[in-house]
Amino acid sequence: MRKLLILFASSFILFGCSQGVKLEAPELDLPKEIASKSLKGEAEKKKELLPDKFWEAYNDPILNELVEKALRQNEDILIAEARIEQALAMVRYVGADRFPYLGYGASVTRQRTSEETIGPKPGSTYTTYQLNLNVQYELDLFGRISSQEKASLYRYLSTLHGRDAVKLSVISLVMNAYFDLLAKERMVEVAERQLQTLKEIYNLREKEFELGLANIQVVLQARSEVEAVEQTLKSLKQERELLRNLLALLVGESPAKMFERSAKTSLSFPQALRLPPLLPSEVLERRPDIQAALEELKASAYDVASAKAEYFPRITLTSALGYQSIELANLFKGGATFWNIAGLITGPILDFGKRESKVKLAQAKQREALLNYVKTVRTAFKEVQDSLVQLEMLEGRIKDLEQRLKTLEELYQVSELRYKEGLSRYLEVLDSERALLSAKLDLERLKADYYKSQVYFIKAIGGGF
Repeated sequence: MRKLLILFASSFILFGCSQGVKLEAPELDLPKEIASKSLKGEAEKKKELLPDKFWEAYNDPILNELVEKALRQNEDILIAEARIEQALAMVRYVGADRFPYLGYGASVTRQRTSEETIGPKPGSTYTTYQLNLNVQYELDLFGRISSQEKASLYRYLSTLHGRDAVKLSVISLVMNAYFDLLAKERMVEVAERQLQTLKEIYNLREKEFELGLANIQVVLQARSEVEAVEQTLKSLKQERELLRNLLALLVGESPAKMFERSAKTSLSFPQALRLPPLLPSEVLERRPDIQAALEELKASAYDVASAKAEYFPRITLTSALGYQSIELANLFKGGATFWNIAGLITGPILDFGKRESKVKLAQAKQREALLNYVKTVRTAFKEVQDSLVQLEMLEGRIKDLEQRLKTLEELYQVSELRYKEGLSRYLEVLDSERALLSAKLDLERLKADYYKSQVYFIKAIGGGF
């Protein structure tokens, strides 16, 4: 018996050492800083982080209202909240095994003893009445229950970060749809002006044709340009309605009322956000998807520990206290009292590889969680770098187009002046206006892309979560 106890204690010590769970995130060979090349000189001066409610930095009341309503009413966020409730319930469910179980029992048994048995009345028939309280408690010497509880706790934390990831995704979708909608509103206005200009050009070409000053090819070309812009205008209006429908889905209600107060005035882009020129790479650690992957990795480590604990015996203490009698009238008399205390040790001898397979399964899932964490981190860095490339490219294109717009505006003003002085025909004014409006359409598209790239960058660095 003494040797058995020594062996048991030794195995406990060895198991305790082997069950030490290390929860350190793997080191990855990644850049220490994230910097924009176009802002490199400015980046050396300071390091900034975005505000938690980064969408408010645009100072756009309509955008703020859309985002806040989405955070309260979006179904994807509500689903994520439900997952949190599930995970928290699982933590409590698993954690309850650390405490003693207190229950009750009541039974009525009718039986007949064998005539061949040893007892006071062989072959007798009688009824037994029993009422009792029972207590059961498992000694968690090998960490099976505590490992399960910690695994469920880390999965709960993972669902919290998962909820934040869903929030960030929904906010990004709302902002992108809103900026696209702003662009479409402006583009519809420009396209309507462009259509009016092209119709005037077409009418002038027709008059020239009637007077023999232009051939039919010029007239048909003018008509085709009118028809093309008419189709463009229809497409823009259709896209505008689709974006409103998307916002309605994301926000959880129709956003039409939010735009009513600005219906009399043209919606326009807010001031572009000033993004931080330099960020430490550690800022990506706050990305909710990275945090969720890390917590899942921690949970998988405790899953392995719990599976390994199955190799060792379970020690359970049980106790019962109650009344037992063959006469119901005597059930609560002092002599009918009974009690018992027992200890139970159960463990595996031969299970045909069941426990070993469970350990291998847990280890394989841990490996999957590790690879998923590494992939999530590397993907995060790629998304940040991609967003910086997009921002720098779009900044350059917008500057070039704005310079071209200045030239076209000067050309338009010159053509107007020449027409007023009688030095040119009105057709020259319309042609220069057409080119100017076409460039403005391109600028609105680029602005929408630039604002969406800002949102992409904000999402890539984890927003304010």
